[in-house]
Amino acid sequence: METLLRGAVENLGEGTLASAAAHTFGLNRGARDWPAQDRRRRAAQDYGVSVERFRKYHERVVIEQVAEEILKFCQSAPGRRDPDAEPSELAGETTLEHLAGDIKFPVTVHVEPVELLRDVDVVVAPTNTYLEMPQPYKASVSAAIRRATADRALDGTIVTDSVRDELHAWMRDNGRPGLPVTAGTVAPTSSGVLSQQGIRRIYHAAIVSPRLGTNDYDIDPTAIALAVRNTFAIARSERELFRPRLKSLVFPLLGAGRGGLDPAVSFAWIWTTMEREISQDGGWEIHFVTRRRAAADIIVAHLGHGEANSLKC
Repeated sequence: METLLRGAVENLGEGTLASAAAHTFGLNRGARDWPAQDRRRRAAQDYGVSVERFRKYHERVVIEQVAEEILKFCQSAPGRRDPDAEPSELAGETTLEHLAGDIKFPVTVHVEPVELLRDVDVVVAPTNTYLEMPQPYKASVSAAIRRATADRALDGTIVTDSVRDELHAWMRDNGRPGLPVTAGTVAPTSSGVLSQQGIRRIYHAAIVSPRLGTNDYDIDPTAIALAVRNTFAIARSERELFRPRLKSLVFPLLGAGRGGLDPAVSFAWIWTTMEREISQDGGWEIHFVTRRRAAADIIVAHLGHGEANSLKC
């Protein structure tokens, strides 16, 4: 229910309505346990009206608008399907053991939003070739990471958008401000507030190229293979900079959201490159994260055809 409400409120965009809705339903950081009267008082402040005026008029509007957004999730939208825009499924995790060459390593498949991950070292975030993170109210993996890594005040206002700022600094340092990087480029940043969940690094993988004058993207699957290779290269270079050293890497199904790539195709490109990297350099723990149970089943089924043994579900 919280995931559904959060998605509905995010679809309201930015502004007073969305802010008041977040306060009304206790979706702001630190406001989950606020009494109803305190949440109503804070929502009334967003509109600049008295609590009584908000209760009699604005609160009804807020609830009706959120309800409309929830109904939209229940309707099948025509045109291109965007998996990132669908409500998340929560189905736990499955851990397998796999072989790459003579090296045995664990693979864990998570079915949950990426921002709920805990105690994994590096999260790979798919992004565009301009390394521009989307607005935090969007539905993509990169937008979710931007929301989760930002430091916020009690009312939900972003105080420090550190990961976005680090990406901008990376672009300046590499002479690419306002220009695209090569597809498959990976830029490392800190994990911002996600460090409180045991996540230490975010690796931003540029795998989709925006199509000029549209909201669409182009993707070459070979960019996925290059991004995976670059992810391991950077992880190796940073591994000894941390104590304990970096060990676990988390991959979403790169390009299977707004990129429109079939999840099975995405996984095939990731896994083929990953096996090659691990066979040359073991000691890594691999994780996959997806919001769709069906996508997780594709991964588990593929691993089950190899020399994998189910450890837990």
